[in-house]
Amino acid sequence: MAEERGTYAYAIEWLKMLGYSPDVRMAGTIAKYWGWYTADNLWYHYRARRGFKLFKSDRETLHPAALAAEAWSDLLMNEKLEMTAEDGGMREVLAAHFGSFGVAQADFTTRAFALGTGAWAVGVDDVSDDGMLHPDARVRIDGYDAHQVMPLTWSADSCTQCAFVTRVELGGRDYDQCQAHILLGGTYHILTQLFDARSHRMVFPEGVTSDLDTRSPHKTFALVKPAVPNPHFSYCAMGASVFDKGVSAIKATDEALTSLLVHLRVSRPKMFVTDTMIEKKTTKAADGKKVTEYAAFGEADDITFRTPPGEEGTDPLKVVQPDMRIADNERAINAGLKMLSIACGLGDQYWAWDHKDGLKTATEVVSDSSMLARTLKKHQNVLRKSIGELVRGVAGVCRHLCNTAVDPMAEVSIDFDDGIITDTQTDKNMALTEISVLGIPALKRKYLTDYCGFSEEEAEAAVPDQAPAIDPGY
Repeated sequence: MAEERGTYAYAIEWLKMLGYSPDVRMAGTIAKYWGWYTADNLWYHYRARRGFKLFKSDRETLHPAALAAEAWSDLLMNEKLEMTAEDGGMREVLAAHFGSFGVAQADFTTRAFALGTGAWAVGVDDVSDDGMLHPDARVRIDGYDAHQVMPLTWSADSCTQCAFVTRVELGGRDYDQCQAHILLGGTYHILTQLFDARSHRMVFPEGVTSDLDTRSPHKTFALVKPAVPNPHFSYCAMGASVFDKGVSAIKATDEALTSLLVHLRVSRPKMFVTDTMIEKKTTKAADGKKVTEYAAFGEADDITFRTPPGEEGTDPLKVVQPDMRIADNERAINAGLKMLSIACGLGDQYWAWDHKDGLKTATEVVSDSSMLARTLKKHQNVLRKSIGELVRGVAGVCRHLCNTAVDPMAEVSIDFDDGIITDTQTDKNMALTEISVLGIPALKRKYLTDYCGFSEEEAEAAVPDQAPAIDPGY
């Protein structure tokens, strides 16, 4: 069965003591998302009744829900994600806290898109609540899955205060921790409360800063959601999964896979042999009873079956091999994957199942489907906003708590990999064609800067403008 995610009633009670009513309406839906994401729920592991008996049954799986979430994470969070800034202080913050951010946060983004919501939150170590600046404080970025996120105050399109629950280790002991990022007196505070891991009673170990004033007016967390409307609750800070509308497609895909494997199993050849053709030996057991042993059985019992002698002239040996129906089941799997691809905004034919090579992902899909291009832009816009909020939050803490020379409001450019949309190879071929036809030096320099990594100065030196012809004066 799916992992028990918990309700964190102890944390909710503490937050209510602080005067907040966390939004946990999506908890049940998130648990359902988790079951589909892990392919571990009552649909995959069910019981079938035969008369008065219940028999456990399992469906096979290609993990379609995880495939959809991973596909979007691969398209969005990869090594080609770039964050740049003209401000020198902001460049230092980006280098210190956001190096290889796309690759580092790929798994987190997969879960956020699968469960509908995730959150990045600023964490600070090596500080105290003495009201002093802490230039040596360690600022980190923590990731929280949907079941760990509890919005405290929110509007239709933003969340201004939020709490996060997780398990921590302190002094060799495990504790449950709830941190509330709240706005007090114009600055964000991080309130921390620890709970005993077994009894869930509040505990107060030494060295834990219960109220850290970051001195920053910039939000110290950012919710991460796919660009999917939440159909379950209106006016809710939490989002919906990328496969929220694709549950039927998930079932169709894995039902088809289960059918394929069942056909492979039952299609093994079966040989029915009469007693007269099987070597046998009769011995006496210790109690004096006769025991007959057939030499053809043992490990081959699921292939060879013994039958009583038939009438005279009956074929003593019969081989039965049912049709595997590979092609039919393969078409059914592809139909399920096609429905899943469309339901999750990936366009038509993003995946294809081939019995020789298994599951293959399309590499040039935009030319066949504009749906992927449109949906990708939507996800990029939403994710760009979340990353921007996180960058400002980290920069704000660095400036106001650690005294780092940075302007949190400095412009930051966040660029995703659009190669899947622009089809880089096609663009390169087009540029080369234009160069060969027109032969303009400016086009050659643009090609060098766009595709060969040349700076404008290097391209200018490599391809200068043609010098005017000199009249020799003859």
